[in-house]
Amino acid sequence: MNAAGRDSAKGAAARPRDLGARIAAGIRRLLLATAAGLVLAGIVHIVTILLIPVLSLSDANHAYRALGTGGRAELIASVGDGRSLPLPREADPATVTAICSYDLAAGPMRVVAHTGTLPLGLTLHRSGGGVIYAITDRAAIRGVVEFVVMTEEQRDERIARDEEGEAARELRVVSDTDQGLIVARVLMRQPSDKADAEALATGVACGMAD
Repeated sequence: MNAAGRDSAKGAAARPRDLGARIAAGIRRLLLATAAGLVLAGIVHIVTILLIPVLSLSDANHAYRALGTGGRAELIASVGDGRSLPLPREADPATVTAICSYDLAAGPMRVVAHTGTLPLGLTLHRSGGGVIYAITDRAAIRGVVEFVVMTEEQRDERIARDEEGEAARELRVVSDTDQGLIVARVLMRQPSDKADAEALATGVACGMAD
């Protein structure tokens, strides 16, 4: 075999070895990338677990749970005891917001709101986030919006106490969490309506149901 033939044979033998080396290098890079991804995912998971206590104390339910415990909705902006309360994410400068927190462990809560000349809306928020129920002053009967917030078990107990054949005379709203917030919002048509809007929002009563 001449020199040209020997060189050709060596090149043909080297090509499979080069291809195998490239494949092995590619597999190593893939394994390294996978390992790095798993490590990063583990770090994110651990950090998330460590942040849960901090994040759970900064949600709306914890931020506002001291409001309205006296039986009346309280304005977020009127808190004067040094607490720094965040405004709701959907806060509208033309809207006055007042809050009643509730804890159904002690029993159902009755919510009573009187309507006025300004639009009024009430929303019920579960602990951890999410709206359970919403109602506006358009549903008022003789100028009053009224409902009772309770757990499913408490509702069943009240149904059991209802007289046979008699429909319940109260609007019952079931909360799937013991704690939550009742948010009253009053829309101002113009800046001069602020005093009336605040009076309407703080006029929402939230106390223990009979």
